[in-house]
Amino acid sequence: MGKFDSGTILITGGSQGIGFGLARKYAYEGHDILLVSISREELDTAYRLLVNEGVNTKIHTLEMDLSKKGSALEVYKYTKENNLKVNVLINCAGFGTYGFLKDIDKDIELNMLYLHICSVYELTRLFLKDMLKQDYGYIINFSSITAFQPNPLMATYGASKSFILQFSRAVSYELKEIGSNVKMTVVCPSAVSGTNFEIKACMKNTHSFNSWLTLDVNSVVEQTYNGIKKGNEIIIPGRGFAIINSVLSILPAKWRSKIAYYYLMEKV
Repeated sequence: MGKFDSGTILITGGSQGIGFGLARKYAYEGHDILLVSISREELDTAYRLLVNEGVNTKIHTLEMDLSKKGSALEVYKYTKENNLKVNVLINCAGFGTYGFLKDIDKDIELNMLYLHICSVYELTRLFLKDMLKQDYGYIINFSSITAFQPNPLMATYGASKSFILQFSRAVSYELKEIGSNVKMTVVCPSAVSGTNFEIKACMKNTHSFNSWLTLDVNSVVEQTYNGIKKGNEIIIPGRGFAIINSVLSILPAKWRSKIAYYYLMEKV
């Protein structure tokens, strides 16, 4: 799977940040792109940027709120109605909530859970069915380093990202067991600066966005792109975090929670 076959690459959350960075990479390779985002304004801006850069490919955009029931099916229907053969699905859409659970708006977190869990699940099921029929395809799901341990101050967000990690790795194993050429990769970056995430989650002043582990969008895009080319099942962008995580994983959950809590705290 060093190079994708012809077809359309569908990227949720593709209008900005990591999603847009990957869209630009694959557009320059000549792949048709379908960008899905909640914001029409951001989609129009992303479209103009790619067109103005002279990419020689088709760029499709679809405004869709994937935190709402039925939205994944609407995306799938759009690809069918427009004769788009989706060979690659990149589930990159997401947002975070921050603070003690008792203080966070319940409805916002329910929307986040639907986006991170239900929509990822539904989009995977819908497009995997077609990929299995043609015995070719690639699904890339974005999780987070919060998936590896309990995360006080980001309890719900981290738990939803744990679902993405475990779901992706389990399905990847199933695909190998049945001898399918369809591949699945999960990406688990640490905090990424320069996106709307830290602003919307009110986390600009936390340790996680002000440490040597903090990443920028370009480095995550490059490491993800290279990991996909190598066919890696799990990609952990960052400065040696994969090694750090292997060490942390042997610690008791209480200790890992304490470390995560410090990492997520606001700087004094």
